[in-house]
Amino acid sequence: MSKNNWLVVAHRAGARIFCHGDTPHSLECVARFEHPQAHLHEREFGSDRPGRATDSSRSGRHAMTNETPASETSVRMFAERIADYLETARLEHRLERLALVAEPHMLGLLRAALTTGTAAIVSASLDKDLVHVADGDLASWLQDARFWI
Repeated sequence: MSKNNWLVVAHRAGARIFCHGDTPHSLECVARFEHPQAHLHEREFGSDRPGRATDSSRSGRHAMTNETPASETSVRMFAERIADYLETARLEHRLERLALVAEPHMLGLLRAALTTGTAAIVSASLDKDLVHVADGDLASWLQDARFWI
């Protein structure tokens, strides 16, 4: 198997990227990403109370709200960080084929963050959170699931 075939296993708090190992059905870790902010509560991202604004009609003041919670923005930026790494690897010809495994929401964020060129080389995806699967057990788990390996 080619070492240019990569597997991304991600969730909102971290990601691991693997390539095929030297022996059949083995994986080697290429990179690890941590996102400890995923464990923070929404109130820990900013102030406790939203800012205040005056209506243009001057009829009163009201609280300003964010359209997107800070925790969601943080996870989206984490997905973009992973996508940037993958894009760089693709442009450097270290990545030719890609498989994605992530819990459903993170999988959607990863897909949205990929460039057109990187999205075109995604050969498989699985919406499953495999954070609990150890690096050494991942290849056999994916083989049992008839996924990618």
